[in-house]
Amino acid sequence: MSVMNVGCPLTTPIDEEKMWNFLASQIVNQASKCGYFIPEEQFQKSVVFKKGGRLVIVGSGIRSAGQFTTEAISHIKNADKVLFFGSDPVTETYIRDLFPGALDLGVFFDNSKDRYDSCVQMAEACLFFARQGLYTVAIFPGHPGIFSIPSLRAIQIARKQGITADILPGISHEDSLFSDLDIDPYYHGGCQTLGATDFLLFNRQLLTDSHIVMRHVGSIGEQSFSTTGVGLTNLPVLLKQLQKVYGPDYEVVHYYPSQYPTCKPFIDRKPLSEFLKAEILKTFMPFSTLYLPPMKTIAINPDMALQLGLVSDQSAVQQLQLPTKFFGTYGPREKQAISSLSGWKCPATYRPTIRSGASRFLIDISTNPKKLLKYLKNPKKLMKKYAITPAEISSLTSSVPQNVLLTVKPYSSTVALGVVRRLSTDPSFASAYSTAANSFYSTFNGEEKLIEWLRLRGYETTPEAIDEKLKEIRRICYMMWVGNYATTIPDVTVSIQSDKVSVSGVPLHAFAFKDGVMSWSAGGGVVYNGILRFVEASVNTFVGKVWKLNEVEPLTDNIRGEFIPSFEGSWKDLDCAMGVGVTTILRVRSLLKFWRAHSQISMGVQQQSSLLPVVVEDIEKTTVHLTSFEALLVKVNPDYRAVVLDDTELVRMGWPKNLTPTIRDTSSLSLPHVSTLIV
Repeated sequence: MSVMNVGCPLTTPIDEEKMWNFLASQIVNQASKCGYFIPEEQFQKSVVFKKGGRLVIVGSGIRSAGQFTTEAISHIKNADKVLFFGSDPVTETYIRDLFPGALDLGVFFDNSKDRYDSCVQMAEACLFFARQGLYTVAIFPGHPGIFSIPSLRAIQIARKQGITADILPGISHEDSLFSDLDIDPYYHGGCQTLGATDFLLFNRQLLTDSHIVMRHVGSIGEQSFSTTGVGLTNLPVLLKQLQKVYGPDYEVVHYYPSQYPTCKPFIDRKPLSEFLKAEILKTFMPFSTLYLPPMKTIAINPDMALQLGLVSDQSAVQQLQLPTKFFGTYGPREKQAISSLSGWKCPATYRPTIRSGASRFLIDISTNPKKLLKYLKNPKKLMKKYAITPAEISSLTSSVPQNVLLTVKPYSSTVALGVVRRLSTDPSFASAYSTAANSFYSTFNGEEKLIEWLRLRGYETTPEAIDEKLKEIRRICYMMWVGNYATTIPDVTVSIQSDKVSVSGVPLHAFAFKDGVMSWSAGGGVVYNGILRFVEASVNTFVGKVWKLNEVEPLTDNIRGEFIPSFEGSWKDLDCAMGVGVTTILRVRSLLKFWRAHSQISMGVQQQSSLLPVVVEDIEKTTVHLTSFEALLVKVNPDYRAVVLDDTELVRMGWPKNLTPTIRDTSSLSLPHVSTLIV
């Protein structure tokens, strides 16, 4: 892989990981060759970069996809290389619509890794291509010059190295706050913006006659990154400190802006003391903001007002001096952060964004005002034009940002649930997954190959997560155990269907299913009480206890049941599927190939074989219901006939005596009787 190829259109997420792994080593190599580890004053004299390099840093705004400026889009489309740090997966997808080879700077964040180290590495990645003489665009959320160390660091270093560098404004967090809260910071003493950690650490003085915007109140003192979020341990420290200045009853606003056009901004106005309540603290997010309105008005300076000639009386204006931070240096910490990229690999916690119908929908209504208007008038009608599931529609229309985020960038367990749902409703997908699993697991790195197989089909998850989700669902949903079960008690059978559960042919009027246990009480024609525990095995199985209405519940298990694989269809279909003549002897074992290919979820059925003699007069008019425990019921219009094996043959083939079917003559039965007969 060459440096010039890094950033070309990406085929799969695995391709991006390989590119980043390659790029990390190249950044370290460039550092050692270009000599920017030497003392700062000798920097420009010692380093020579390729001419023509350019770095442009743009902001993506706050709301997904819809707040890019025309200028920013123009730079992205015309760049040689594009890198981005996305605030949300919809924006990430939109960026890759504009530039398919864009690289995600989010890979540099990992659990327990210091944020500043990640910022240094992100800045170095932005500089890397510009030093190669390439037109490079880097995209950061909001306004790229506000609360954004990597963008400011990259710009300042690029200019020192003689690289043309520009930073373009974007819609910031404060811009959104001013709009959503109807604030004009020009009036009432201006606006003071502080980071919550900085305010506490340096004991900054608050200009209580001004608007105050306190940023990042949900991540106070947090120096590292976490995929599971951050704690709120230090938030009460801030709230108590503010009460010392404003008092406990002063009303302030907890705010974070809307990232999606389907959601409203979060605005919670309360007295400071109310925010200390446990249930209120839970509403804070890492990037939450507190807005404190002006508390007092400073008296006018009459002398100055007179000198300025504004009024006949005198007035004054308080000016605000804000500290400025400079990041364009290479100290020991920065050098160590860059050197640590040697041998670096993408962290296991990194989750690349996968394209989806939900992302496409949100991009369209973010960038097309007419579609947004249609959505507001009739949300579900517009969504039907996209590849969005009913569950995703429910999440997208919930107006809850977290639901939207998980829809467009779900966690592995959520994706696994989607796979399980498809396995249970799409037989062709279930068959393909089973085939892929059997094929890959017989080769080296089989699990990695199966993960890649899932990725290519839009599922960013693992076989282990799918298995765990399947087990979880089977513990809480009886529908995952659908089928007919033969038992060790001759007159007890269990049938679980999508719309009913029957015991010995009698539907249960009420039953419970929890933690993989089904229970019911006798009554309404049901002779037995029952408690059955369903267990994972090569065949769906249950064990438990059944007892009649007037009997005492057994102390130990007295029943066992096994799932009965079955086939329903015409003899002609069966003949074509199996490649055998229907007038010959069929073996149940030979049907396993057919069952596996058409089952909703492959369960590795391993049944004993049984010889089933069949005589069919008219293949075109014959239907069959065949199971490994039941006799063969053959319907030949207009006659009905049942053909079964004798008990001796079944026992010889391995079936227990108490599971042997009873032979009955059905030639004189009418259709309603035959349709429910178990022989």
